[in-house]
Amino acid sequence: MTPSFPQTVIRHAGIAALVVLCMAMTFSQHRLYAQADTDLYESEIRPLFIKHCQGCHGPDKQESDLRLDAPQFWEAGGISGPGIVPGKPEQSLVLLAVKKTDPDLAMPPGQKKLEVHEIAAIEKWIKQGAKAPLNPVVVKDERLDLEEAVDFWSFQPITKPTAPTSTLISQWAWNDVDRFIRKRQYENGIEPVGLADKRTLIRRATFDLTGLPPTPEEIARFLADESPEAFDRVIDRLLNSEAYGERWARHWLDVARYADTAGDGADYPVREAYKYRDWVIQALNEDKPYDQFIKEQLAGDILAQVSPHEQYASLVTATGFLAVGKRYGYKPSPDYQHLDFADAIDSIGRSLLGLSLGCARCHDHKYDPVSAEDYYALYGIMQSTQWAFPGGEEQKRPSDFPALIRPDEVLKRNKEKEKRLVTIDTALADLRLEQRKLRPDLRAGGLDLGIEKQEIGKPLVDPWVCSGPIEVLEDAQSPFANVHLPGTRGVRVGSGLKTDGIRYVFSPGLRATSGKKMYFNIDFRARPKGKESAFRLYLGQGVIQSIAVQFSVTANEVLIWDGADWNSIRKLESDTWYSLQIAIDPDSKTVSGTIGTSEDVTSFEGVQLNPGWNGIADCFISDGFAHVDKAVMERDIDNVALVDTPLNPIGEKIKPKEGDDESVAQRLAELDKQIKELEQQRMVLAAEPAYEVAYGVSEGTPINVAVQLRGEPQNPGREVSRRFIDVLGGQPVAEGEGSGRKQLAGWIASSENPLTARVFVNRVWQWHFGQGIVSTPSDFGFRGAEPSHPELLDWLAAEFIENGWSVKALHKLIMKSRTYQLTSTGIEEGISKDPGNVLLWRYARRPLDAESMRDAMLAVSGLLKHGSSGEHPFPDVNTWGFTIHHPFHAVYDSSHRSIYLMQQRNRRHPYLELFDSADPNVSIGKRQQTVTPTQALYLMNSEFVHQQARGLAGRILYHSQSLDDRIRWAFEVTQGQVPEADDLKEARLFIESYLKQLSVDGTDGDEQAVWSAFSRVLLTSNKFLFVD
Repeated sequence: MTPSFPQTVIRHAGIAALVVLCMAMTFSQHRLYAQADTDLYESEIRPLFIKHCQGCHGPDKQESDLRLDAPQFWEAGGISGPGIVPGKPEQSLVLLAVKKTDPDLAMPPGQKKLEVHEIAAIEKWIKQGAKAPLNPVVVKDERLDLEEAVDFWSFQPITKPTAPTSTLISQWAWNDVDRFIRKRQYENGIEPVGLADKRTLIRRATFDLTGLPPTPEEIARFLADESPEAFDRVIDRLLNSEAYGERWARHWLDVARYADTAGDGADYPVREAYKYRDWVIQALNEDKPYDQFIKEQLAGDILAQVSPHEQYASLVTATGFLAVGKRYGYKPSPDYQHLDFADAIDSIGRSLLGLSLGCARCHDHKYDPVSAEDYYALYGIMQSTQWAFPGGEEQKRPSDFPALIRPDEVLKRNKEKEKRLVTIDTALADLRLEQRKLRPDLRAGGLDLGIEKQEIGKPLVDPWVCSGPIEVLEDAQSPFANVHLPGTRGVRVGSGLKTDGIRYVFSPGLRATSGKKMYFNIDFRARPKGKESAFRLYLGQGVIQSIAVQFSVTANEVLIWDGADWNSIRKLESDTWYSLQIAIDPDSKTVSGTIGTSEDVTSFEGVQLNPGWNGIADCFISDGFAHVDKAVMERDIDNVALVDTPLNPIGEKIKPKEGDDESVAQRLAELDKQIKELEQQRMVLAAEPAYEVAYGVSEGTPINVAVQLRGEPQNPGREVSRRFIDVLGGQPVAEGEGSGRKQLAGWIASSENPLTARVFVNRVWQWHFGQGIVSTPSDFGFRGAEPSHPELLDWLAAEFIENGWSVKALHKLIMKSRTYQLTSTGIEEGISKDPGNVLLWRYARRPLDAESMRDAMLAVSGLLKHGSSGEHPFPDVNTWGFTIHHPFHAVYDSSHRSIYLMQQRNRRHPYLELFDSADPNVSIGKRQQTVTPTQALYLMNSEFVHQQARGLAGRILYHSQSLDDRIRWAFEVTQGQVPEADDLKEARLFIESYLKQLSVDGTDGDEQAVWSAFSRVLLTSNKFLFVD
């Protein structure tokens, strides 16, 4: 059957998408493993293999002929077969062994087992291709030592070479950048191509600086401006737009391994991470000097203490750079911190210095002049820092997030909040007291704390908790009615284990408040049945979490604990009901009370409360842990009450209020309403933070640490003082200088540091041209590539520093060059001599990255929402209970720019992952593009693309009534070009044929459908998806 025309159109769009992807393949066919490919191996897998495996399966020993220190060995395998099969975890014997699901294939031997997160890391690594350095077997003389490093290109001081000045070069060059570029071309016999046309140039620059396409109006203004400064004005306008910071912040967030979740097994949300993202955007828009940009991210919280008040929040927020990496562990614990620090140290090294510092965790770096002592000198700086904890499987709530206000203001805000809570609590207490006076049945917690609702002959159920021989009986009902209304049943607790008994949790419980007492009541009857036995009565916080007061009851006496000794307060008779009533005075830290029957009451006063009590009373327990090690006594329990108002004494009785008149009923209704309103106010106020916090770091307790032999915290070696790495100066952290982060920031951001400026200008060059002067942007060490234009790299670094580390000035310098403004069209001579365009004889055509593709579609459809999206709609923090088996996962739709999408670490956003956005688990210096059928299918079928096409169609229809005008405008808004005559003819034919087909299908006149189909073709065309 011949498909209907709409299907043909969709197929047409799909073919275009496939062509795009096939062309993209040319950019990645010949690549070798880049730095980012082996990051996971170097940072996580190699240390695991060293720790757990290489003792028996390393270079010195190969049990079962298996060796696990290099790919050629584990792929060859041992006597059982290949140890690791890249991309196939289910066939990889190493993974099966460490999971220990097969007793015949279990490693490590014995009871020792890898942690869950370690096994998950190995499985993830194998799934991703088990990528590792292709030749990790090290010959001794391959490693740079400190003496050799002096002569290595990246460790040499930055000097500013003189730009070449020959007549041939000067005639072609527009600035010094061009002079260095043209010199290398001339030396290699390559002629550069001509200049790009103005439409191509403005589209290139606009995508380059903002990640968005130029509008037809912006193109028209540039075309009309015939002055020599026309392109300069375009650059200035783009650099001054908010979109600039949004685009270039995305580049930096790749390097900074940004995500909105923590990355442990449960992948807890980090509500405040977005503040760091927005800080980066603002810093770039403000053109914050790069050296200051570094200092604030490493030590902003320290700088904030001596900075103007209005800068405090921004400076603290900047330290999100350190905190925002992948986190390990279920709670804040020394058991996991070495992994958190490993992430931070490795990221600092790669992102700022272009060094893989993390490779020195287990031993001296195999290639670069970085020792294990260097690593642990930096480790000490990290351990001397307080890290925000995002929440985890054991501690489910965030903690230690630094405040965005000064410490004195924190104390002030906390006091103000506490004062407001006390005011509400006082008002609630007064209202509840009045309510209890009008309704005696509410006194002391309602009808016997739910006992009257329990089923006779059965154990206690909710809201009570019980264990052992427990039964609700009529015979266990107390004769006293001074606290609760007369009832019909009580609780019999049998003789069982000491841990058996009953428990009731008062919600919300009481908290010690100056000037207010707590009142507690319990009725009990001891039933020893002729044997020596005893039981305990406890009141405090939680399950013996903090004891306020406890009593021990035997057959003939009751004793109270004063924090040091047990003191008898009353003799008892067996099988007799007693009412015990106490008043706790937080001010004097004493307890007083009465115990007795209606005819015989004993008083006691001034007994010391347990010294360690924390002031919270929310739990009553009766169990067998008495003052003597005897059998557990059977007893009856009834009339438990805990209140903040005085109780009726023994002998009085609560009587139901009979014949409530209308005024009483009206007042009770008013009280009920007022109490609910105040309770709601209190709940909102209690949940509302007294001040904003950031996901960052703060100063901790300064400490030096020992080298961890083989990277194992439980295997310490020699202690190392905190300092910078030796190859860059080895400056020590002086006594009294805190953690050392401020000093570290200064050392890294110093103009004397040979790496920092070189690394950053190389990154900016790469983000403009697609490839850096050094093609390994995060590795300037021995294994990294040498610069293609070493003099240009040093000249740019020196110029960058001289210009006050201004990033925007660096953009202008690069973009005003003739090199940047060349056409992307190739010529045969250049392709044959320099197929990789290393010498930049033309501009390299590039596909849009994931974010620019999505943002461009939103922009041309008219559906893009500008500005920050703010925080993400995460679930209420009080509901968090994520686990490794039920981790957090969410995808939040948004029409804001892609930088504002929620970036999940463990299960990445499906669109961003599909189109190769940065993996937030590691610092990414250069994204690696893939070509997959699912990418083409997405462009053909996704609702997002169809929605943007409908939006674009609406704009086209609104723009003009003329068919040709609509087509021209559609081409210009999507591709920045006006269609050639043949393109216009083909588009006209497409639209007319589609309209004709709609008429045949009975949907005549649906222009929206026609132009939506046409828009899909444009949005999936090469000229939209690529930048020339």
